[in-house]
Amino acid sequence: MNENLCMGCMENKGDLSVCPYCGYSENAPRIQSCLAPRSLIGGRYLVGKVLSYNGEGVTYIGYDTVSDRKVAVREFFPEALVTRSSDGRTVEIRPNCQIQFKTYLSDFLEVNEKISHLRSISSLAQILDITEDCETVYAVSEYPLGETLEQFLQRRGMMLTWGETYDLMMPVIRTMQLIHEDGIIHRGISPSTIYITSSGKAKLSGFGISAVRAARTELTAELFPGFSAPEQYSTTSPHGTWTDIYAICAVLYLCVTGIAPPEALIRSPETELIRPRERNETVPTKVSSAIMQGLAIRPDDRIRTIPELSSRLLPSKAPTGGDAPTVAIPAIPSGNAEKIRPSDAPRYPDNPVRHTPAQGGDASRRSGGEPPRTQRTTGSRPAVQSGQRQAPQQRNNNQQRSPQQRNAPAQRPVQRNQRPVQANHVSAKEMEKKKERNVVLTAMFVTLPILLIILIFTFWILFGGKNSNKDSYKNDIVSSDSLGADDSSSSSGFGNYTPPVSSSSSSSESSSEESSKESSSEPSSEPSSESSEESSAETWSMIQLVGRQLEDVQQDGEVTGHITIDSNIEYVYSESAAEGEIIWQDTAVGTQLEKGATVRVKVSRGSQYVVIPDWEKCSQEEYEQKLNELSIPYKIEKKLSTDYPSGYVIGTDHMAGTKYDLESGTTITVYVCENNQSY
Repeated sequence: MNENLCMGCMENKGDLSVCPYCGYSENAPRIQSCLAPRSLIGGRYLVGKVLSYNGEGVTYIGYDTVSDRKVAVREFFPEALVTRSSDGRTVEIRPNCQIQFKTYLSDFLEVNEKISHLRSISSLAQILDITEDCETVYAVSEYPLGETLEQFLQRRGMMLTWGETYDLMMPVIRTMQLIHEDGIIHRGISPSTIYITSSGKAKLSGFGISAVRAARTELTAELFPGFSAPEQYSTTSPHGTWTDIYAICAVLYLCVTGIAPPEALIRSPETELIRPRERNETVPTKVSSAIMQGLAIRPDDRIRTIPELSSRLLPSKAPTGGDAPTVAIPAIPSGNAEKIRPSDAPRYPDNPVRHTPAQGGDASRRSGGEPPRTQRTTGSRPAVQSGQRQAPQQRNNNQQRSPQQRNAPAQRPVQRNQRPVQANHVSAKEMEKKKERNVVLTAMFVTLPILLIILIFTFWILFGGKNSNKDSYKNDIVSSDSLGADDSSSSSGFGNYTPPVSSSSSSSESSSEESSKESSSEPSSEPSSESSEESSAETWSMIQLVGRQLEDVQQDGEVTGHITIDSNIEYVYSESAAEGEIIWQDTAVGTQLEKGATVRVKVSRGSQYVVIPDWEKCSQEEYEQKLNELSIPYKIEKKLSTDYPSGYVIGTDHMAGTKYDLESGTTITVYVCENNQSY
């Protein structure tokens, strides 16, 4: 069957010289520095045509002859440091390049080994095997992944809503947090390294060593204009998690605006990008600001970590793909984001105040996170452009004077031997007047708030009580007065004030006194103070539940005495909240609720990723218990072996110590020894 495989798509083409599926011809010219088609690597991987290459190596389409499936084979082949020998297979190191080759080879192995340990994460292109052959190293990964995000957006022909973008990209963003925790910086996140599978899920690929993702190194750099961060073009600026933040926000920007950000080299703090909210109204304001801050030119002004970015992108309610109609605006090539404005009226003036580099971080922060502000001239001196002289203060004052003032004769300065007694006398009087005014103002500032508080308190006592029976204004005063000061906490204040229809305040006071005397001397048929309390406590101000354990809230009488927690609780994975912690509530803090109102909450299920436990020296029952505690699905397979006692685990199809994605639903196979020997 291998002889009939097409080396362009790894499909069975039979005896045809040209593949009917992809059009690949066996006689097509090939790149001489690359492996010849049908080369066998590691004794099992058949290599086909070249899919891509960069300064780090070459990626081929391949076929695993053991598992009978298509794969992608990545060969470490830094062309600046190596050549292909005459046999067409062996890699030869160029003279004086041995140290660099070994250093970069070690980096290549480290990156791919760490990615292979995250094998069960569904939003990551899986590394299936790492093998050495031909004096170099090969990383074998899954294939095909689907179409790239760039192809997906072009096929759609329109930008996405924020709900669609959130659902598509958030799994990739959460995966980046795990990658960063393992000490890996991708540096190559772009629409061409993110794939969309046939099921509509995003997968991240395209990992590489740091030297190939930075300018001016020994290797040919592979940078992605519009998505590579500014520090990747510099030889002195360090890379970090903030480098991937820039690329992620650039991808989000493309999805919701249809425009790729301009290349970092041509961006400047004075020129602001079109804010996503201006072009796509489905993008929340805080999300738009987060994307802009993630695209800040200076790393110090940028969002620094994935958890911070995730919290800024998290909406108050989980978005859905259909949160608004998709706007049919075609994608615009990279580099035009700063030139094109929406068709409607611009958000900012045509001639905004330009902030020069002399203003430092403030200018770049505003370019990434908020619109430019006009300069203040009151109480502060305007910023001075670099390379310009600041005019003398005397000249500025002269320019601001009227022509009559400028033409008036200059006053002679007071000589040292003169004694301006009169001027001092006037100044003393003015000082005394100022002191008197200050004393009066101070007294007013002290007494006015006190009088205002007394007035409010009196007004509240008279008219603040609730009137559930809607009696006359006179009865309202009687009820509020008879309750006394103890009921002040349950009064609703100004919101229930009803203007008087008749009777003066003096008659109201006398009637309230008579009512209180009657109530103290004999039983009254009027409602008691307890019933008045119940009527005045009809509403309750919602408190913050987010951040508290659900169990504690359910046992809190202050909460359960006023509201009801919806029994249909949604449990979701969270990387920042502990298991059982409330992470969302549908009612904002401070909202007035009626007694017994139902409040919906979402509760954390804990991390989506768990570590596969070690199986060494574990019996089948012990290992099953470990997997059950972690909610990892598994199946048992018996294997004949004389190396272990019967009933003990001898291995799994997933490496112990690697992270497992609970949402992937992948079933782990556990191999258990079965023999008749005793130990």
